[in-house]
Amino acid sequence: MTHVNPLSMVGLMLTLASLLGTFFYIQLSQWLRDVMALATKIDMAELGNQEGDKKVLRECRVEQTRLASWHTFVVNAVVIGFVWFILRTGFRMIEMAKTDPTYALIHCAFTVFEVIFLSLSAILFGVGVWYCVQNSSRLKALPKG
Repeated sequence: MTHVNPLSMVGLMLTLASLLGTFFYIQLSQWLRDVMALATKIDMAELGNQEGDKKVLRECRVEQTRLASWHTFVVNAVVIGFVWFILRTGFRMIEMAKTDPTYALIHCAFTVFEVIFLSLSAILFGVGVWYCVQNSSRLKALPKG
């Protein structure tokens, strides 16, 4: 059996984390845009006194239920955790090749990707959760339509 340099497998790990992370960012960003758009729609409904505003408020409540479901939060948390697991596995793999001349560069790439991924995920997810909580409390304070 031949010895395989762990760095040869790291490309696969980084590619997997990057692809999954990219698709996740698209989904997470779209969710955040939808939550923020709902906040704007609630703003507009709060200002009006028209009969049509009751319909808008009902739509807002339905949209809030969809955006703030436990499924959304669980899926986002699981995907963040899985990408982080893949990255941590990649870190463990490259530790076996510390003497390789490319080790420092690969370790740096993993570290930068990890910091960016975790930072953006935490910010986008945190802001989205904050908007969901705010939207929910604002909708509860408005009259039922």
